[in-house]
Amino acid sequence: MGYVKNRIIAEVPPITKKLKIIIDSDAANEIDDLYAITLALCYPERFDIIGFVATHFAQWAGPESIKASYDVILELLNKAGLAGKYPVKMGSSPMQYPNVPNDSEGVDFIIESARSCSSEDPLWVVGIGAATNLACALLKAPDIAAKARYVFHARSEHTWPDRSVQFNVYGDIIAAKTLLESDIPLIWFDTGTYICAPYEDTRKYLAPTGEVGKFLHEYRDRNPYFALPDKGFFDMGDFAFLLNPGICESEICEAPELTRYMEFKHTGRYGRMQRVYEIAPLKVWELLYEGITKLNK
Repeated sequence: MGYVKNRIIAEVPPITKKLKIIIDSDAANEIDDLYAITLALCYPERFDIIGFVATHFAQWAGPESIKASYDVILELLNKAGLAGKYPVKMGSSPMQYPNVPNDSEGVDFIIESARSCSSEDPLWVVGIGAATNLACALLKAPDIAAKARYVFHARSEHTWPDRSVQFNVYGDIIAAKTLLESDIPLIWFDTGTYICAPYEDTRKYLAPTGEVGKFLHEYRDRNPYFALPDKGFFDMGDFAFLLNPGICESEICEAPELTRYMEFKHTGRYGRMQRVYEIAPLKVWELLYEGITKLNK
């Protein structure tokens, strides 16, 4: 890719405006995806969810990780009483070569959905897994950059501006590099480390709220790591930011080049992006605890 000129800055619309979104998630990899998706489901007045794309965990996880994510998304939607309401698509395997996209129904779903939107009312694709499907959609259909906005969870705030050590970036470095070097209006979500909740809190505030709240809390029992008091629920931050940007701090900065060693080079070649670098964790939990009561009505 060469120089990017006139890259649009992705600006989150006022909280009174509804956003068309696709959620791209490696939901079976971590518990935080399930909490993040639920947060989005809780606020239909803000999020017009077009559907979901299931994402792989990383190159070492194998193609079965895509199916695992697909199955967990369906399980969550069933618990939320929303089975069959939203399309759920299988995504692509990790990219092997720069500028060579991998096909999948999930990639085509992103393209078709973006093309049905407009520059005035774009599609927001929220990537809370590896960037594979987001990048492949751009490479297959560069025209969607005019009708889409990408939010990519790349939380590695303590290593900025030198490098990334983030799991989603490492899961497909070529794809993350593609996003940074493209002309897609990009929000690099670079925070969320301290969105934590003790086990007792989710038992108190989620478990009694109905089938989906009980499911979210009891999912912590599936892995001792999920039950730790300092367990991070990182991906919730992306949706909390879109719900209320006022609980975050962000900056407009140059989109850096990403090397295969996950180092950043600030060359100024790829235009500017918005980088979210701080969020108020308690505000995130307040949004979930308040919203889930509405979801169960």
